[in-house]
Amino acid sequence: MKKTIILLFLTFSLFAQAQKTEVGVIAGVSLYSGDISPKEFGLFFQELQPAFGIFGRINPSRTFSARLSLSYTKLMADDFEVGIPERGLNFRTNLFEGELMGEINIFRWGDSRRVEVVPFLTGGVGFFRFNPQGRLEDTWVDLQPLGTEGQGLPDYEAPYELTQLNIPAGGGVKFIFNEQWTLGLEFTGRKLFTDHLDDISNASVYYLDVLEGNGQLAAQFSNPNVKSPEEGDFTYTRGGQYMDWYFFGNITLSFNIGRLSGVAGGRGIGCPNNDF
Repeated sequence: MKKTIILLFLTFSLFAQAQKTEVGVIAGVSLYSGDISPKEFGLFFQELQPAFGIFGRINPSRTFSARLSLSYTKLMADDFEVGIPERGLNFRTNLFEGELMGEINIFRWGDSRRVEVVPFLTGGVGFFRFNPQGRLEDTWVDLQPLGTEGQGLPDYEAPYELTQLNIPAGGGVKFIFNEQWTLGLEFTGRKLFTDHLDDISNASVYYLDVLEGNGQLAAQFSNPNVKSPEEGDFTYTRGGQYMDWYFFGNITLSFNIGRLSGVAGGRGIGCPNNDF
């Protein structure tokens, strides 16, 4: 994973040499979709969370741009707030991510010396760091070390990694002012390769395995509704069949600093009459 992260940064840095370059900030909201959602697969609008970050963008042509971004947000959800209190599950997590994304500028409308409107599609590859926690009365507890679905026990999966890859994709529109400032509006989603963003998956769990193998606290978070483990066959599935997602609705603002190498000819400082 560390090699992948380093490769993303090196690729962007090498490609940015002698390219038309922007730096900017990101502000918006994040949205969780997963096993604690009003529907099996949907958008959990009850828990919009603020998100922010920084990015750099290079523009090798009028059609294509590439962007490297670093972002932070929180994600959270609670069964009691989405209408399924009988299950009693909840989670929250801080989330840090880095993304290398390409932008395909569909068309341009307007005057490049004043204002241009540029709709775009975007996609790429990235990584994210998360750490789901569950609430026990007034205390938040890290869930991954507990093994709430039997992780680490014989015949169960290994503990899931807290740093993983994702695939971002989406689109938006950019407003370019006087070839210097760019204001962007965008909506993007993250395809994940884990179903444990919320610590909940569709794995089959036997309560007594978790209780005896990982302890009372793991069992309590695994299934809060079990009161008498000596009675009954407590085999259950905590979540649904779909992988977790998260989404961003962002506003971006960037300033064109020209070519990083100092070569003239970009749409940046000192050369306002050239289109990129």
